Amino acid sequence: MNNTLRNILAISIAILPVNITMIWYRLTQTENFSTTDMTVYPLVFGGGISILILALNKYLIKDTFKETFNSGKGTWYWDTLIGLGLTVIYFAMFFIERATLYQWIPNHNPPNTELIDTMVDLANNPLLMLVWFGPVLWIGIALFEELSRVFLLKCLWNVNENKNWHIAVIFLASTLIGVAHLYQGTAGIISIGLKSVIMSFYFYKYRRLLPLIISHALYDGIQFAFFVVQFQN
Repeated sequence: MNNTLRNILAISIAILPVNITMIWYRLTQTENFSTTDMTVYPLVFGGGISILILALNKYLIKDTFKETFNSGKGTWYWDTLIGLGLTVIYFAMFFIERATLYQWIPNHNPPNTELIDTMVDLANNPLLMLVWFGPVLWIGIALFEELSRVFLLKCLWNVNENKNWHIAVIFLASTLIGVAHLYQGTAGIISIGLKSVIMSFYFYKYRRLLPLIISHALYDGIQFAFFVVQFQN
């Protein structure tokens, strides 16, 4: 099997089915939320797919972890500082989008009160909060989503060494990632896609995975914390 087929096959196994499943689940699961949906499912699903991606990278793509995910120069403490900087960029985009994009394209769907109640229930259980802010957030969400993003980018980049193709892949992959958040409405799709473009360009230039994981976890974690405080009050 040639290089192109191996990379396309890897995407077909680990990326496309996952995104299709996520779209289907989030569009159809509109009621009967439980804390299991916010703890066990993300951890098992995200952790399982992360293992699958690492296995495909090693045995199908035949690249090392460093070659695919961490080939740039850096250290863990420098990665941490960059991760904090990317978190600031995330929140800067968040506030700009709320003042512009979400005003231009309002979401007319009513808030999912059952999901909100489930999140508040989760917040009132110290053990579940520890699980969510620990392995669920860092493995089931941040690690899983950033491994998926980088793996998709690298597999498509491996198809052609042309720089213009690499840039086009960033926008193609970010569009797919945005559409995977279809349940957030048109503004949500655009917002997620724009953030993906920024993070993908960072990886394109620096080839370091850890800053992406750190910024993703901090962004989601801080938002969830403020969300819980808001609805508890």
